[in-house]
Amino acid sequence: MVSAMLVLVTVYFIAPLFEALPLCVLASVVVVACIPLFVHYVMWRTYWRTDRYDFSIWLVSFGGTIVAGVDYGMVIGVAFSVVVVHFRMQVKSAVWFAFVSSSTVSYRTFQIPLTCCDCI
Repeated sequence: MVSAMLVLVTVYFIAPLFEALPLCVLASVVVVACIPLFVHYVMWRTYWRTDRYDFSIWLVSFGGTIVAGVDYGMVIGVAFSVVVVHFRMQVKSAVWFAFVSSSTVSYRTFQIPLTCCDCI
């Protein structure tokens, strides 16, 4: 609530002072304020190695936002996410577990994609 009031006071009292500034100055202020947000774009290799499906959702959402704007980009990202989740649910797979000796703890060793129904 305090931050909302601070933004309201700033917009109401200080915004008229920015009217005289050229648009290039205001654009540079916005770019400097957004620099911390670009840290996520540097980590694309980590996202690719972690999960390629999530990386593809991120990439399509980012590209849709850049090309079509924020509103349509979000719609494109959500629609693509629903499609990816739907197709990931349709993939059959088997998981092998390895048991740690003298305990009941198990961990997943690797996942085997199944190509036919006869493998189970």
